[in-house]
Amino acid sequence: MRLFKTDMYNTPDTRNLLDHTRQGVIGKPLDRPEGPLKVSGSATYSAEWKFDNCAEGVLVLSTIAQGTVETIHKQPVLDMPGVLAVLADEAMTRRSTQGTAGEAPVQDVHTVEYFAQPIALVVAENFEQARDAALALKVDYAISDEPIALDPESPDAEVEDPANSEPVKGGDLDQAMRDAAFAVDVEYDTPGHASAAMEPHATIAQWDGCVFRKFWTLISLNRGQAFR
Repeated sequence: MRLFKTDMYNTPDTRNLLDHTRQGVIGKPLDRPEGPLKVSGSATYSAEWKFDNCAEGVLVLSTIAQGTVETIHKQPVLDMPGVLAVLADEAMTRRSTQGTAGEAPVQDVHTVEYFAQPIALVVAENFEQARDAALALKVDYAISDEPIALDPESPDAEVEDPANSEPVKGGDLDQAMRDAAFAVDVEYDTPGHASAAMEPHATIAQWDGCVFRKFWTLISLNRGQAFR
């Protein structure tokens, strides 16, 4: 498991990131035209649009936490009723671009880095057929024997510096707190919170036999954010 070092400073960070993020929305009024529809229960979510002959896709999730996908036994699933395709190639986007990143991260759908990682997509004539086929799909893995170190202080932790990063600056927090003009050192206990999206993640794509013509999808991106 890879753990990255973070910068530490003995002096204040003078960068004003709120004014220079790619989203460009800080301090500007933003309308949510779909807001009243969603809170009143009258919005049509992306998964709720009805189309004739609309196929359904269900993700196949890894059953290991770390390793590689060696073989996906597609044929038995393709022989199941209603199944149209089993997709598991490099065109799959495993993680889209987030935050201020300018491009999507490197995608390698065959490398498993966490439990329940999407590794394939089963497409069928209806949801139930796609769901059953996704659960039935057999996958052979090569399980990694590399220690999974969740604690950065663990002797098994592998700390790497990104190739394009600046040198790590070590700091003395205690000294900085003592020398600061003002210092606040308190502890707060707050109840746990779990975010829940009003709309589930889903996409409907209209395919004309050659290209995708239109998408109905849930996207939480602002101006300047890239995705693919």
